[in-house]
Amino acid sequence: MEMVWIMFVHLFVCVVSKCTIKQKQHGYKEALCMNQGLTSVPTDLPHDIKKLDLSYNRISNITEGEFSMYIYLQELIINRNVLECLDSSAFSGLRLLRRLSMSRNNLQLDTSYPLGVFKSLSNLLELDISRNMKHDSKGNSSYRIPVNELVNIQELSIDLVAQPHFGNHFRDMKYLQKLRFEFCHVRYLHNHSFSDMPENVTELHMSACYRFVVMETNVLGPFSNLKTLNLTNSNIHLTRGLKILYPLQNKNMDNILFRGITNYVAELDLGAVTLTTADMKYISTICVKTLDLSNNDIVSIKNQSLLSFKFPECFENILLSGNRFALNNFAINFFIFFGKMRNLKLFDYSYMPIEFNNPVYLNVYTKGNNQSLIEEREEGGSVNIIPVIIPPSKVEYFRITHIMGVNGIKKIIMFQSRLRHFELSYMDTYIFPEISIVGNNHIQYLDISGISSVITVGKFPVLKHLRTLIMKESKLYDVLRTNKTIFKWFPNIQTLDISYNFIWNIPSDGLGELRLLKHLNLSHNMFESVPDVLISFESIIELDVSYNLLTTLKRSIRNWIDKQYEKHGQFRLYLNKNSFICSCDTKDFILWLSNNKAILDQKGNYTCLVPADNGRTNYTGNIVNSYQEYFVECDDTIWLKVGSSLLASIIFIIICATLCYNLRRRIIFWFYRTLRRMQEESVNVNFEYDVYVSYSDDGTQFVKELTDTIENCGLKICCEDRDFLVGESAADERARSIHVSRHIIFLVTPSIVQNEWSRFEIERAKFEKLAKELQKIIVITQGISLDDIPVEFATIWNKVNLIVWPDEEEEIAVAWKKLLLWLF
Repeated sequence: MEMVWIMFVHLFVCVVSKCTIKQKQHGYKEALCMNQGLTSVPTDLPHDIKKLDLSYNRISNITEGEFSMYIYLQELIINRNVLECLDSSAFSGLRLLRRLSMSRNNLQLDTSYPLGVFKSLSNLLELDISRNMKHDSKGNSSYRIPVNELVNIQELSIDLVAQPHFGNHFRDMKYLQKLRFEFCHVRYLHNHSFSDMPENVTELHMSACYRFVVMETNVLGPFSNLKTLNLTNSNIHLTRGLKILYPLQNKNMDNILFRGITNYVAELDLGAVTLTTADMKYISTICVKTLDLSNNDIVSIKNQSLLSFKFPECFENILLSGNRFALNNFAINFFIFFGKMRNLKLFDYSYMPIEFNNPVYLNVYTKGNNQSLIEEREEGGSVNIIPVIIPPSKVEYFRITHIMGVNGIKKIIMFQSRLRHFELSYMDTYIFPEISIVGNNHIQYLDISGISSVITVGKFPVLKHLRTLIMKESKLYDVLRTNKTIFKWFPNIQTLDISYNFIWNIPSDGLGELRLLKHLNLSHNMFESVPDVLISFESIIELDVSYNLLTTLKRSIRNWIDKQYEKHGQFRLYLNKNSFICSCDTKDFILWLSNNKAILDQKGNYTCLVPADNGRTNYTGNIVNSYQEYFVECDDTIWLKVGSSLLASIIFIIICATLCYNLRRRIIFWFYRTLRRMQEESVNVNFEYDVYVSYSDDGTQFVKELTDTIENCGLKICCEDRDFLVGESAADERARSIHVSRHIIFLVTPSIVQNEWSRFEIERAKFEKLAKELQKIIVITQGISLDDIPVEFATIWNKVNLIVWPDEEEEIAVAWKKLLLWLF
């Protein structure tokens, strides 16, 4: 009865206070009272709560004893209120409190914290009063916060005013280890700015401080025990950030985090960074575990100064991404130095050396995995060939991605390696290093996206521990048709991402025997139907076929999905942005979307084309809700359709038989062309023109005759003088016109040698032919010998159809027939 009464009381309290009460393990109870419009501390909560969150309310002041009934509180959060005043006894009774957060309020550093306000918080370990400073104060600001009452405080988050004066009472925080400055309005940091801080601070965080201009060299002098210095995204400039390491030289540190601290400072004429030996003078003497210099606009490394560290064996994490320097001039020495970092665990050299949208920076120290930024970078120079590199054996995370340059590494040897995450992707290169592993391999994640799979096939040993393989934008559409063993080196992968590859079909043995495959991403391809080969994979529980050309899901695929759900108890399916059709032929699929148990993206509600509604677009959910309206006549009209089809067939046969004799050649040509266009449409190849004609000034008369003859046969021709858009770039118009043409005819006359555009059109034709967009290249020579034909044709001469235009009328007629036969 006592337990029932307690449950009833708790239920009643929850309703009255509108707070959520959660009971966790080991008797830990928390009250979540966010967004309740509260103006004071609620008094009707369970007295034994250990966490209270009052964020996003309208509490403006805390009076004496408001928390006296919650003596078991260990964590109190009052963020994003309108707090302005605290009574000296506001937190009386909270002797067990470990964490207090009053971030994003209106508390003033010099007036809102009376003496004694923290006196009862003898066990408080963490205090966050940051982001309360709304305005930039130009004068001296004293920190009249009785932090000396916090005898056991270990972590303090606070704002940094323009001209800070902390006071001697800050030195009484004998156990303070972490000091964070959030809102920063300071513009000048002098050697004495932090003189009142306790020397036992081991971590100093001044991230996102945008107003720094001047920092004196010994500003960090009071922090003699500093292990972590985090200036991420503060406007300091890298050259100045390196200078303030003066008091830390010849010391051991855990983290130096200088990501994104370089911004143009007009007052001091500080812009892009060229690292010199002088810049590296202090940091090179520090034994540091994690060094983050990413996103700092470093454009050049002078005298190999980046390799001047005296203790490379100290490094555990190196992050250099998002800069603009290349390794060309010292690549070999860099990788020799790289090998000396025998304790290195993470290496990141990515997004070099020009602008990339949304680069993903690794965040080693702070919580979370990544952060997206946008920066400018510029192109590097030539490439040095590096025969072999041997990464340190303790490296677990290796990333080189989005490099605008040619890879010069021929071979990577991993000796007794602990590598788990290997990313070598998005490089414009014709060389992919051979990967050799001596001893056991532990690679679980491999990303080789953005590199043609033609050059990556066969470069890996069997990676039996690999669980995730990413091969986006790797031109797999061609390799899957010719290479049946591309995935045999990765037999145990569970996640495979081959999106963005223009794949329209996967052969029955195209994916090999991936018996453990669970997550398959086929999005952003050209599938018109889900490949039947997937039915043989019994472990898949997640399939992404969004952004394809699907019009429906075949019954066999739907049955396979239902079977997978029954077997594994879960299945995720992504179908968004396809070309679904809601018609009588697909009605079973539309109903299946609303009835199956799999988890669908967009909640199973997709856009589809409705032929019965004059081709309008609707949502599958609406179609299901009005099912009878859209599909009631499907079964009734089936015999009418059969009869109509038979009658139409008989009429068509009669018409064809009547016209076959008189128009047999035109009918054959038309039928052949129609079938060809249907085949092209099935693979999404659409041509605006049948023929593009390249000619010089002395071929104008012949082109006019050529145009009349070809267009009289029903073909569409593109000529420069007639079809190019006025005002557009000549090069762009030529490239576009060739791209949307089925064939190209080069009229080679004597003046072609002086025509620079002819060479451009030849090169463009080569490109389109190699891309398999162009079907035939026809060369007609007139008044010129074969020896004088431009040499640019040499590389594709075996793909050229040649006509030497004759002078005799009978031979001319034969030449016209040959040309038309090729075009049709």
